Amino acid sequence: MPTRRNILLNAAAFALVGTAGAKLAYALSSEPMAPEDLSALALACGNQTRHTQLISDARLLLDDAIKSGMKPAGTTETVVCPFCRCAFQVTPDIGFQ
Repeated sequence: MPTRRNILLNAAAFALVGTAGAKLAYALSSEPMAPEDLSALALACGNQTRHTQLISDARLLLDDAIKSGMKPAGTTETVVCPFCRCAFQVTPDIGFQ
């Protein structure tokens, strides 16, 4: 049978381990990229076909969501390029409106 002392010691140990684990998880964070890195990634988007493909894929997904009834017909979405962080406003195909 556990004693009061064992219960208190186990609770204190659990609290100590819990706070240490929370601090370790807090160490994972995101930081903004350095300007040199952003300019290097922007070179990857020098070819506009990547943006064209990104927009057409997003439009296809938006059209499918509208067809299935998950989104209303006038919905627009903002798509961000993963390479250069360009933002594009994607509108559905005119046939749905």
